[in-house]
Amino acid sequence: MHAATPQLPRRLAKLGLVCLLAGGSLTRAEVQFDVFMGFAGKAKQGEWFPVTFEIFNDGPIFDGQVELRPRFGDNLVYDYNVELATNTRKRFTLAVFADTNASWSAKLKNGRKTVAKHDELKLDSFDSTAVLVGALSGQQAGGPVLPKTRFKSKLDNDRFAARVGHLQLDTFPDDSIALSGLNALYLNSARAINLRTEQAAALSTWVLGGGHLILAVDQSGDVTSTPWLSSLIRGRFGPVQNSAAGQALHRWAETGGGSDITLPAWQQLGAYPDVGNPDATFAASQLATAEVSLAKGEALFELDNRPVAAEANRGLGQVSVLGFNPEREPFKSWTNRAWFWARLAKVPAAWFEKKAPQQYGRSSIDGVYGAMLDSRQVSKLPIVWLLLLLAAYLVIIGPVDRIWLKRINKQMLTWLTFPAYVAIFSLLIYFIGYKLRAGQLELKELHIVDVLPGQQEVLRGRSYVSIYSPLNDDYRLGGSFEQGGIRSEYGGAFRANMASSLRVQRAPGQLEASARVPIWTSRLLCSEWLAPANGGVTAALTKNGRASYELSIKNGLDKTITGAMLLVEDKVTEVKLQSPPGGTRTIRVHIGSSPYAEGEFVNISHAEKFQIAVNTRNQAFGDTEGGRIDLSLVNLVACSFPALLGSSNPAGRPIGDFSSSGGLDLSAHAERGGAVLFLLTDDHAPIQSTGLFVTKLAQTRTLYRIPLEITETE
Repeated sequence: MHAATPQLPRRLAKLGLVCLLAGGSLTRAEVQFDVFMGFAGKAKQGEWFPVTFEIFNDGPIFDGQVELRPRFGDNLVYDYNVELATNTRKRFTLAVFADTNASWSAKLKNGRKTVAKHDELKLDSFDSTAVLVGALSGQQAGGPVLPKTRFKSKLDNDRFAARVGHLQLDTFPDDSIALSGLNALYLNSARAINLRTEQAAALSTWVLGGGHLILAVDQSGDVTSTPWLSSLIRGRFGPVQNSAAGQALHRWAETGGGSDITLPAWQQLGAYPDVGNPDATFAASQLATAEVSLAKGEALFELDNRPVAAEANRGLGQVSVLGFNPEREPFKSWTNRAWFWARLAKVPAAWFEKKAPQQYGRSSIDGVYGAMLDSRQVSKLPIVWLLLLLAAYLVIIGPVDRIWLKRINKQMLTWLTFPAYVAIFSLLIYFIGYKLRAGQLELKELHIVDVLPGQQEVLRGRSYVSIYSPLNDDYRLGGSFEQGGIRSEYGGAFRANMASSLRVQRAPGQLEASARVPIWTSRLLCSEWLAPANGGVTAALTKNGRASYELSIKNGLDKTITGAMLLVEDKVTEVKLQSPPGGTRTIRVHIGSSPYAEGEFVNISHAEKFQIAVNTRNQAFGDTEGGRIDLSLVNLVACSFPALLGSSNPAGRPIGDFSSSGGLDLSAHAERGGAVLFLLTDDHAPIQSTGLFVTKLAQTRTLYRIPLEITETE
């Protein structure tokens, strides 16, 4: 007994330590923080992409702050505030704009304390002209595959190769703006029925706003029993029958497509150079197919005299429906199926040639909007005056200084006169800059708004905001939006974001940003958002005969519609219109009566003028007026078709000078024969001002773009 007594304190100490450690583990918060970048890690430069966060909190409740930023540079930060209750899992998506950053970091904070972080988030960021197809397949190994490029340069193959991003149902974005970076989305109907309400709404809005949905029908009941999908597709399906595959799919895959619109070479579908020999095994096999018919659509190909695939415009976008499941045999083993998917996803033929198409001086269309909106308070110092000022400076610090100091025999005073000259000329330059650029705080806004059809009309908006600042300061932007994003002006692949600092803060139903604007400059930013239409403006188009239409417009806005243009039959026609608030007008439109309708549609483009203005605007000195563009209806309509704003290279092949993001480009819709009505209003905005600050100088205009389905008179 006495021998064991000295061991008792030691045993009690060990027991206490065990209890202390056990208690600590019970009270320590366990937080799981997962980040899913892009479309399965892929994103196009100059486009929006989703970043999905999943957080599981197994500890005490706390208010978390998620912070996302590029690893290199602190000019861009995304914040999201989220309440994390005990034993809850939160999943949310941020729409993020891609420039050239391929490496990102993310943190989860509780106040100043970092709870969890990821420092090595990789993103496959590639050229904006390459094709990116998303896929929600019925089987993990199913869905689209695309041919490989065959360029001689490995750099070109990496840059322009068409990519497929295989997405997961749980992390599929619920933000339609985040989907903007996709060229097309493949969806198996067996997955469509499991989409959450928010995901389905985002997908539908993306299609109506310019997206391309490729739907494979596993069972027709998947479509007809799913209301959102049925209203989007608007199709009828026949019974499933076995049909000989034959060569119909092969012939369709190898033939190109085109229209009367002259697209740049890198965007033309064309005929593929090497589809390969027909697959005899596949041709002899049986394919289980259902007949497909779409409202306002057309068949793609037939089997046994039945159309088993069809396409149709929906809003500004398009749906392609396959009456069979391409994830099953025999299609799954077809040797040429990659070319079939390339044709269906509309991958340009130029990407499968041996030499990559050359693109010279491609700029973002943001620069054109900047030339329209930059403050007219700013003037530039002409180059001639700059050279004269420089010459005067060199003459004074050189010969003049030497001559007059030698005359007074005080050459040593050059140690005082030289700094004095520098100070005098610095003050002179500051004074000249002040006279040329000083002014008042100014805000200019241009809202480009797509009125999307559907059971509940939705506005898909892009608000370009130009802020002129008389001092170095930060300015707040934002609004009450469930979905949206704010980005800096994008200059193209070689200029990326034209950025001073930008910090974007998101919370449920709220979008705000803080943007730094340098003194005496205009900074362009873009806010992208969704909002209910609330019956603001509606229109209908009826065809009465050859090149003759009847256009009905109801103005439910608070301002007069001051200008209108109509795109139909691949041509733009100016419509003489003055529509007061609350009024309804019916107008007869004759295609060809407008000077813009003569010849090809591309005649409306102002590529050379726009390119000169963008280049001049980016120069610190030179012609002030050369960097400005009138904010007129015809210029705004031209900017809706960046791919058509092309010129020719020395070989005479068309090239695209401008790119755009977020579904802004309507060139593909025009190529498909779609109709769009453009309406311009002054001193009107469909939302509250994007600028959350007070200024006496403010101007706003709105361009409404309304996709129209043409009704034929009986």
